Amino acid sequence: MKLRIAGIRFSAFPVGFTGLMLTLLLLRPQWTQAAVSPLESRLITTHLYEIQIDVVELEAFPTRGGAIEPLGDKLLVATPRGRLALIDDAGRVAYLPQRVPMNESASEGPILWTGFRVADILLQKREQNRYTLFVSHHYFTGSCVEFRISSVSLLIADSDVSLSGEWKTEFTANPCIDNDIFDFGHRGGIQAGGRMLMDGPDHLLLVTGDQAYYEWYQEENPQEAPPRLGEDSHLGKLLRIELANGEVETVVSGFRNPQGLARDGDGNLWQTEHGPQGGDELNQLKPGLDFGWPYVTHGIQYGNKIWPYNEVQGRHDGYEKPVYVWIPAIGISNLAVSDSRQFPLWQDDLLIASLITHSLYRARLHDGHVMYVEKIEIGARIRDITQLPDGRFALLTDSAKVLFLQRAPIYCQSESDLDSIYSHDAEEVCIDLSRVIAAADDPLIRTLSNAHFDRSIIRSLYSIYIHENRLTYVKSPCVASDLEHRFFLHITPADAGNLVEETADFGFNVLDFNTDEDIIGSTMHEDVCIVTRALPEFALHHIYTGQVIRVEEPGGEVSWKGPVWTGSHTFSGAPDGEAETGDSPYQTEEARGSSPGAELFAARCAACHNLAAEHNIGPYLGGVIGRDAGSVAGFSFTAAMSALDIVWTQEDLAEYIVDPARFAPGTTMAGVGVTEEEAQLIVEFLAANQ
Repeated sequence: MKLRIAGIRFSAFPVGFTGLMLTLLLLRPQWTQAAVSPLESRLITTHLYEIQIDVVELEAFPTRGGAIEPLGDKLLVATPRGRLALIDDAGRVAYLPQRVPMNESASEGPILWTGFRVADILLQKREQNRYTLFVSHHYFTGSCVEFRISSVSLLIADSDVSLSGEWKTEFTANPCIDNDIFDFGHRGGIQAGGRMLMDGPDHLLLVTGDQAYYEWYQEENPQEAPPRLGEDSHLGKLLRIELANGEVETVVSGFRNPQGLARDGDGNLWQTEHGPQGGDELNQLKPGLDFGWPYVTHGIQYGNKIWPYNEVQGRHDGYEKPVYVWIPAIGISNLAVSDSRQFPLWQDDLLIASLITHSLYRARLHDGHVMYVEKIEIGARIRDITQLPDGRFALLTDSAKVLFLQRAPIYCQSESDLDSIYSHDAEEVCIDLSRVIAAADDPLIRTLSNAHFDRSIIRSLYSIYIHENRLTYVKSPCVASDLEHRFFLHITPADAGNLVEETADFGFNVLDFNTDEDIIGSTMHEDVCIVTRALPEFALHHIYTGQVIRVEEPGGEVSWKGPVWTGSHTFSGAPDGEAETGDSPYQTEEARGSSPGAELFAARCAACHNLAAEHNIGPYLGGVIGRDAGSVAGFSFTAAMSALDIVWTQEDLAEYIVDPARFAPGTTMAGVGVTEEEAQLIVEFLAANQ
């Protein structure tokens, strides 16, 4: 049965088709408008960003659990008891008619166990519009509960989504859990683990919990330590499953309740472990490690009792130690590695979800250690977290809601008001720039009244715009004292001969916005500050805020990651003059063109990639078709890209552009928010400019 994502289509059918059509209409799910609107959105402030949270409400969950996974520009949701739904970019929800095969109705009535649930979902792209959907979940046999991975084909055709064929059992964990153990303290299913990752195209990683076996054993046999589960047991381990034949390899052992699994840009595996009372852990997983459960833990037994198998309470001796431990426990759940283009200052940070504290925790890493952790209060029990191709984060909560996190809007480009300023996905929030300009006495500010601002060239904690020969800095909210501080940017001249002596060793000049020069003007109105200044006559190669990562390559080349404009543009020195090139300053020379592919390349790719043989944040793309993936002189690729053993074809490159993380798990390139058709246009443009 298919799920229509686009608008409803009507056709005429003979009368004889009435029964068939009625059946199809009854089975076909309908999109419903969920509870998401600007009025119901809210803002939260974090250390580096203000974040907007939009809420989509699902049908009520009968219990806890479930998972989410991006599917193109939509979000696939699995509810705790196996219903499947899609959320589109307008916040509408539709449920698929198929369910996950859990056999959840016992002969005497429905299963009421809290822990009986779907644990995770994972999509593997097989062809252009065909995926394999993997689901980890419980399955009731009657006398015991199995933990399984089931799979089914998922198809997308003409904006329709459908499941094709029968469900297949890919894996069944050994042993099957007796009903009395499964329901022990209502924790058996809760301690299932179940997070999955692909490990190349042919293997799947699964992390499993102990299903509360050891706590059940301790209750039944308080005077003796439990025997370690045998080598043939799949519980409490990181498993590598070969999909072709079902062979299972134990990679890591010693887990109680692993709730999160993620791979960073260097290929490192990170896992979150839900400990007993206290003792939630962040672990880095490497083959052969044993984390020691049930014999060591930083936590204690529930009810403030000692954990009897730990020789020294509060120690983790004799086994692999966690990277970080939360005491008291936060009720840790899943995690994601941030490579979001909406949050460049969070690059490579871990976003760790919490059930008990209703919060996210942003962990900054350095050399495998946690430098600091920022608590971000969300206000709901967060069951799952994932990053979307457009850079937003989606959170699944136990209250049957999905929260979408994006950068808070500051300005927008209104169709009826060309004096307003555009900001990311924020048509509903506008600040009229003309109000600020009208209140200004400074003649330089007033000359902006006829300016038409397109998108900002930099947007980090504020917005930077280029118009004609002038660079304009806009800050909101803003207070009067802000104008007394030094507003400045760093610029890199295209010609090193234009570097000033004071900062030549650093490779940049300082553009100061707070001097008494005639080429600078500033004003404030309500809570908006505007500062503008004329730009130098020489060509600029970079403009950046300082809130970036400066990367010096082994060969001496320097690049930047973060809010940085890259291009080649020359400005006239006269305050009211025209730009000498007459072209848009946010396109590089090679990105300009009249074809749809050229325009898409300029808008989505040119900020990080050049066509000419000069690397930027990303490698240059001239001649990319026919080139070995992850291999070009002078550029340092991530391990994920270097491991690709392919030569770029137009088809592979288009697939990679649409969803880099699916094509090359572990790559640091984020999706740029293009459709498959748009990606094909970009690739055709690249092929024509080899």
